[in-house]
Amino acid sequence: EKEREWIRPDTPSRCTWKLGKPLSASPHRHSTLPEPLKILPSILDKVGNTPLVRINKIGKQYGLKCELCEYCCRQKIEIRNTVSETWVVLVSRIGLALAAAVKGYRCIIVMPEKMSMEKVDVLRALGAEIVRTPTTARFDSPESHVGVAWRLKNEIPNAHILDQYRNASNPLTHYDTTAEEILQQCEGM
Repeated sequence: EKEREWIRPDTPSRCTWKLGKPLSASPHRHSTLPEPLKILPSILDKVGNTPLVRINKIGKQYGLKCELCEYCCRQKIEIRNTVSETWVVLVSRIGLALAAAVKGYRCIIVMPEKMSMEKVDVLRALGAEIVRTPTTARFDSPESHVGVAWRLKNEIPNAHILDQYRNASNPLTHYDTTAEEILQQCEGM
């Protein structure tokens, strides 16, 4: 049997960014946000430049970043055109199922039994295959959603795990784009 290969989610980050480094040494993208299109080619093109919404019941001048589609898809935007035809995923379930459906990819979602049937129904409606794991399994157990996802990744040719907890692109995306969007929407304040 193939040995289980996985990265523990509780290990230190491997991010190379350090305060004070020159811009040329930064792993971050530095680009101007484009003007949004009026009609988008697909739902995947809606990722990015989400609105900032004022919360009228709270006494603050500025509002809340409305990450509706972003919650689902954001960190995967850079890899959505390069991922192979099979995905094994741990997180961002609905967005990944949606992106896989749009792109025609196979999507297997591994999730604990404690997750609601409503979520399972939505994922199945988007074409995802669902694998349930015991809620009581510790994250480092072979029976956990993490362990099962890594087993599937090792068993299925060309499979990938898009793990938001260990994926350096997750915090970088917010540093590179979400922060820039907020600054732009707040007119630099």
